[in-house]
Amino acid sequence: MISRRSYSMVYNLQRIILLVFYTISMIALSIPLAGLVTTLFPDHLYPLVVTLLLYMVGVVVLGGVIHTISYIPFNLASAFDPIKNAIASGEIESMEELGKRITKFTVGFFDFSFLDIDHAFIHTEQSGAVSHEDLSEAIRAMEEFGMLEKSKTLEEIIRAGRIARGEKEYHLYILPIVFGEHWLGYMGLLSQRRICRFSQRFLMEYENNFLDDQLMHVIQRTR
Repeated sequence: MISRRSYSMVYNLQRIILLVFYTISMIALSIPLAGLVTTLFPDHLYPLVVTLLLYMVGVVVLGGVIHTISYIPFNLASAFDPIKNAIASGEIESMEELGKRITKFTVGFFDFSFLDIDHAFIHTEQSGAVSHEDLSEAIRAMEEFGMLEKSKTLEEIIRAGRIARGEKEYHLYILPIVFGEHWLGYMGLLSQRRICRFSQRFLMEYENNFLDDQLMHVIQRTR
C-alpha cells in the first residue's frame, strides 16, 4: 500500500507540473499574439478582443484534452483493479459475470468529452452476447449480421455504422478481443458522439492491456 501511495503521489505531482507548465506557456504565448494583432490592426480593439477570446477557447479545449490524456493511464489501471482482484479471488467465475462487470465498468469509466461510451456489450463463443443492461435490439442486429464470425478477421477497432436505441442513434464500434494469436470475441461500443481515430487508440490499449488476458483467465477456468 505504501509503494502504491508513493506512486500515486509522484503521478499526481507530474500532472500538476504539466498543468503549471502548460498554463505558463499559454500565458507567455498570448503576449506576442496580442502584440502581433495590435500591430496589424492599430487603434482597433475589436480584432484584439476576438483573437484573445478565440485563443482562450483553444487553450481551454487543448488543456482539457491534455488533462484527459494524462488522467486515463494511471486511473484506468487503478479503477480496473477490483475486476482483476475479483477474477483472481474466484468471485467472478463465468464469462457472463465477467461480461456484465466489464461492460458496466467501460461505460462508467469512459465518460469524457472526446471519448464517451454510452452502452457496451461483450460477445464471445462461450457466453454469447452479454451486457449489464438490456441491449437486446443491438445484440440481435449483431447476431443477424454474423458479427461474431466477422470479428475474427478484424485487427483493430472499426466503426460499423449507426444503430438506433429508443429515440436515440448511436455510432457502433466493434473492438476485437485477441490474446496473442487467440481470438476471443469482440466488444460492441455505442457512443452518441463519433470517436476520432486518436481516441480509438485508447480503446485498443484498453483491450490489449486489460481485457484480453482477463477474458483468457476466465475462459481457461471454465473449460
